[in-house]
Amino acid sequence: MTGALARPPGWHPALIGLHWLTVLLIAGQYAIASVMLDESRDLFGRFIWYQWHKSIGLTLALFVVLRLALRLALPAPEPLRLSVWQHRAAQAVHAGLYLCLIGLPVTGLLTVSAAPIQIPTLYFGWFAVPHPIGPDKATYELMRALHDLAFGGLIVLGLIHLGAALVHQFVWRDGLLRRMWFRREGSGVL
Repeated sequence: MTGALARPPGWHPALIGLHWLTVLLIAGQYAIASVMLDESRDLFGRFIWYQWHKSIGLTLALFVVLRLALRLALPAPEPLRLSVWQHRAAQAVHAGLYLCLIGLPVTGLLTVSAAPIQIPTLYFGWFAVPHPIGPDKATYELMRALHDLAFGGLIVLGLIHLGAALVHQFVWRDGLLRRMWFRREGSGVL
């Protein structure tokens, strides 16, 4: 197939960039969460770490929405030859990852909005993000539990995703990773 209708050999560079930026920000969020939850730290230091966590979380939400929009607008590469169960499993894992990536910032924002102690969400110190709901202990506890559940789901699904990518790369050698990496013509990377 040639011309405008031809499928690209890999994903669009914008989608590749957003994929890897999302991975880096998630790793950063995990590190920040570990520090901000350390109750032995001073209160002001924890406040700063919480603000970073909330700001990066909201940024991740924007990236995920942008990524979904681009995914719908840009052509996908030719699908790999997979069995029906592999294709369905891949779709389920990807859907679960997106659900977690959307659920985390939503439950995070609702957690801080419903918190008994109202602390503003300052997006990188530039402006205050409005809280969509007011304090409510039951909602706070539910959203906090859902936030933790979504994070656990993201870790499990992320590990499954990574494991599958490694199997594709090193066992089946089908070139899957080349599709999600920046290519230079003739480079042979991945």
